[in-house]
Amino acid sequence: MKFETYLLLMIVLFGVWKTHRSVQRSETAQERYFTMRASIFSWFVGFVVLAALLLLPFRVLALLLVPMIFGGLTVAKFLRDARVRMRRENQERVDIDRMKRVN
Repeated sequence: MKFETYLLLMIVLFGVWKTHRSVQRSETAQERYFTMRASIFSWFVGFVVLAALLLLPFRVLALLLVPMIFGGLTVAKFLRDARVRMRRENQERVDIDRMKRVN
């Protein structure tokens, strides 16, 4: 039982560190706000999945595993693309302001 407890503790600590690092790497207030919302959503979904792993029987869990993985990867890609889009829009805004100053 100790191995599972330590593994769960390591996963939680890694998640907290990763969330903190993502918020620190945010460049604008809008991106920071989006990152916090995405992190809260990810933590909530993680707890729901963990509860499902503990409470659901194996057959139901096996049937739900593939859609859960597909959905998780889709959401992760969506969140990454949204963050990249925010950074690109912010960079374009800065470039336009810089061009206005030059002319």
